[in-house]
Amino acid sequence: MRAPMAPHPDESGRRLSSTEREEPWAASEDPWAADAADEEEGPAGSVLTRTEHGRTVVELHGEIDLAVVLDTTPQLYELTTAAAPRLVADLRPVTFIDCSGLALLVDIRSRVLASGGTFTLVCADPRVLRLLQITGLSDVLAPVPSLAAPGGPLGPQDAGDEITVRGRES
Repeated sequence: MRAPMAPHPDESGRRLSSTEREEPWAASEDPWAADAADEEEGPAGSVLTRTEHGRTVVELHGEIDLAVVLDTTPQLYELTTAAAPRLVADLRPVTFIDCSGLALLVDIRSRVLASGGTFTLVCADPRVLRLLQITGLSDVLAPVPSLAAPGGPLGPQDAGDEITVRGRES
């Protein structure tokens, strides 16, 4: 059996039992309330998909962090289940990406290549490119600067609607 809790003094010095204790601030003054409201708004980033020239283009927008990754992974995995998927990940609208976002890109790429498909990463942001360089992923993900650039998935060499897989197998 547990011993009863000793009473604790309040600001006036009066001792309160554990059942009488009051919060030191009203709910409207709760310093954590603002954080809880922010968390309820959902992820700060988003992922949009579209089909263009026989390829699925996945545009990542805003801040790609764990919340966005957890929210979008099932839909992105579904895109990799087709036979020989042709997937383009467009990071140009990204303002921030963390390690969970990078891991998702590597995982999606591996799934696409395992299905006999193609994967292209489009990225021109020097900060993201530097992050790819630092993490050693620039060789694996082999980013191109734009969708229509030479070497890009929808570039001039794409007349036959075929692209080559850039990067090496993980």
